[in-house]
Amino acid sequence: MREGQSSSDKTQSGGCAPRIGELCLEEDKFSSVLFETDTALAGRATQQRTKTQVNARNAHSNASTRFAEEKQRLRLCDVVQKTRELLRFVLRPDWSAVMTYARSALVQDWNKGHGILWYALCHLAGVLVYFSLPAEPYSVLSGIPFILLVLFAFQRWRGGRLTVGLTALLFFLAGFFLADLRVEYARGDPLERPVTRKVEGVVAGVKHSGKGAYSVIFADVTTLSQKSVTPLSYRIRISIKGMKEAPVMGDRMQLKARLLPPGGAVRPGGYDFARTAFFSGIGAVGYALSKPVVVAPVEGTSFLQGIERVRSGIAQRIRRVLDNSAESAFAVALLVGKRDYLATADKDALRNAGLAHVLAISGMHMGLVTSLVFLGARLILSLSQSLALKGHIHVYASVAALIAAIVYLGLSGASVATQRAFLMAAMILCAGLLGRRAFSLRGLALACLVLLSLRPEEVLAPGFQMSFIAVLALLSAYMLGKDWLLGDRDSSRRRNVSWFHKVSRVSLRWILACTLTSLIAGAATGPVAAMHFEQVAPYGVLGNILAMPLVTFVVMPLGLLSLLAIPFGADAFFLQGMEAGLALVLKAAYWVSSLSEGLTSLGVASAPGYLLVIFAIVVLCVMPLRLKWLSLPAFTVSVLMFAGGKAPDLMIADAGKHIAYYGQDGAFLLTSSRMSFAADSLLRAGGVSAGSFKQHKVRASDRSCDERGCVIEIFPQQPAEGGRISSAPILLAQSKVAEVLEADCHLATIVITQAQAPPACRAELVLDQKVFGERGSAYIWLSANVEGGERIKKVRWAYDAQRRPWNPKLPQATNDLIAAEERNHLALNVDAARAEDASFVGGVGRFQRD
Repeated sequence: MREGQSSSDKTQSGGCAPRIGELCLEEDKFSSVLFETDTALAGRATQQRTKTQVNARNAHSNASTRFAEEKQRLRLCDVVQKTRELLRFVLRPDWSAVMTYARSALVQDWNKGHGILWYALCHLAGVLVYFSLPAEPYSVLSGIPFILLVLFAFQRWRGGRLTVGLTALLFFLAGFFLADLRVEYARGDPLERPVTRKVEGVVAGVKHSGKGAYSVIFADVTTLSQKSVTPLSYRIRISIKGMKEAPVMGDRMQLKARLLPPGGAVRPGGYDFARTAFFSGIGAVGYALSKPVVVAPVEGTSFLQGIERVRSGIAQRIRRVLDNSAESAFAVALLVGKRDYLATADKDALRNAGLAHVLAISGMHMGLVTSLVFLGARLILSLSQSLALKGHIHVYASVAALIAAIVYLGLSGASVATQRAFLMAAMILCAGLLGRRAFSLRGLALACLVLLSLRPEEVLAPGFQMSFIAVLALLSAYMLGKDWLLGDRDSSRRRNVSWFHKVSRVSLRWILACTLTSLIAGAATGPVAAMHFEQVAPYGVLGNILAMPLVTFVVMPLGLLSLLAIPFGADAFFLQGMEAGLALVLKAAYWVSSLSEGLTSLGVASAPGYLLVIFAIVVLCVMPLRLKWLSLPAFTVSVLMFAGGKAPDLMIADAGKHIAYYGQDGAFLLTSSRMSFAADSLLRAGGVSAGSFKQHKVRASDRSCDERGCVIEIFPQQPAEGGRISSAPILLAQSKVAEVLEADCHLATIVITQAQAPPACRAELVLDQKVFGERGSAYIWLSANVEGGERIKKVRWAYDAQRRPWNPKLPQATNDLIAAEERNHLALNVDAARAEDASFVGGVGRFQRD
């Protein structure tokens, strides 16, 4: 009552009557002080609440949370102090403190959600161990331990005693067992010997391989003869030339073809088509001897065949609109994943410029598609006031992006890199729908587990290895530098800067981020590419800086719009803009490739060294910050392996048809008469580019040949002290006929023949038909000692002594040959003669089965 009366008195007496938000400073100064005090307390409470919220958010955050509050600047004295501590630890390590810190760091890392990443690595290790075994294990040895361990782990889990080590062992055995199960499921009875047959089958796959040439995969194959129709349990791949129109998916075609067993690795460690054919269900390959005839047109296609027809239709549409230009082939490869139309020169230029990842539809393409659809859907839906107020725009946009990701997965061909990108994008979108934060490393681990559980054989594919290790390296680097990448948006000193300063700062940050991304991804995938392809891209960073802005902001957005406009026939405008951007990308690729000419080929190096480098990169990425130095020993040992390793002195590929060796002057020579896949593979193994085939082709003066065979002088590659150690060569004999085998066995150190050599051959190494059938191609290291003893130091074969199920089967003709002990004896075949055997004796004529 007194307060109300006092207030009214002040108002009546002419005092100031404060309004809301104003202060009365004339009559009552104490009231203004109280107001300021209350305001300060309220502001302090707000700051305290904000700090509490930030601490709570930091305590429950993961790698996707941004820490932009308190930062400490790194000074030179801190760097010196850390270096001194590191040197002190190296000289006098305190292992108890190290183990304590390692245990606490790993536990903290585990609590953040990194456990699934370690489990995925254990699963991957189990798959790798299975495929690395020298002999096939019994299925019961992998199935029974896994089942028993599952039961034991379940019992421990019910009792609350399931340990991390037991779970890791369970994932390891699961990878081993699933790989074994996949191999057992893919087992078949492929073709054993070359035959000529009239076949009929359904077109299940078409690949363009040249002008009017196609590689066609037939399913539901039957062989036709005058007396019977025999179904085959496997698919066949036939090369067909001279076709005016591409075969249609689902058509049943009939043709006469020469069928061959799937070929294996051309050289040790090279591409093994037999393994790919084994897991793809292809039991025979060959070429057409007659024009294919469509027996029955498409009646009803399956879901996968329908998707393939849509992809082919889009590819043909793009090719027609862009007039079959080189850019049209590039656009087809980017949008639908068909690289059949790309010229070899364009592929080589992109590979040498470090832009081969653009052709492999993976995270960049899937990320652009989903992000553009998401942002476009949000923009369109935000135009509706009711939808914007209800707050469901994010959900609808996420659903639209998920549908776009599924459609693009089908259109792109669903390679292993695309599947990985789709799984990670789907996890991020689903996490947004459920209101959860998406943790990228967990998404990568889950994608790895899913893919390796369904297709364990992909662990041996370069695409799988390069895709996962690149993403792992990029995500690990992002976790360390995300604060710098996102920028300090709360900094008050940058609010009043000019727009030019903001644009220049953002542009510089983007260029640096692009450069670092290219460096990190190139450093991570470089060892994998060098191990599989013996090639690197020395100027890949420059190529990515020049080309990736065009691909990201011009090519892919226009390509996505063209895909959406194709059903309406309005895609020409977008495709023409895409063509202009791709033309600039190709120009940049050719320019960067010209800078790296002669610097891309590495040659064969230590395979264990490459594996150690890859292992060290994985350790560097997954370990906590202060434990990343554990990768240093692996890096050191790998460097020592590379330094002490030596390339093979002699490479024998394709059953002795192609030989690469070093002459007396140290020149790398190749016995191939023309350029082929085997010749290109040997040139890359020798560290030579394919364009210099003529310079390395063997000359007539480099060997002594007649109609019965050749004799070649082989020298070691390089002695330790430089120059040739001796003029005494190692003789290699190529015996074309059986009559010269006895003389060549006494003359040469190495004998290569397509026939079967007698067991009494005195040569130090004999590679005949039986050896090639059992062990395949070979790398040979020679000894520089010429005073006696063995001249062959080591031999590396393409296959182990015990054949794995995906290795090419030993030809039946090789098993049934009887060795010729004398020059005038014949090599006979135990089986009865068959009509198709006429092709093996030079086509001398047909003969009856009896």
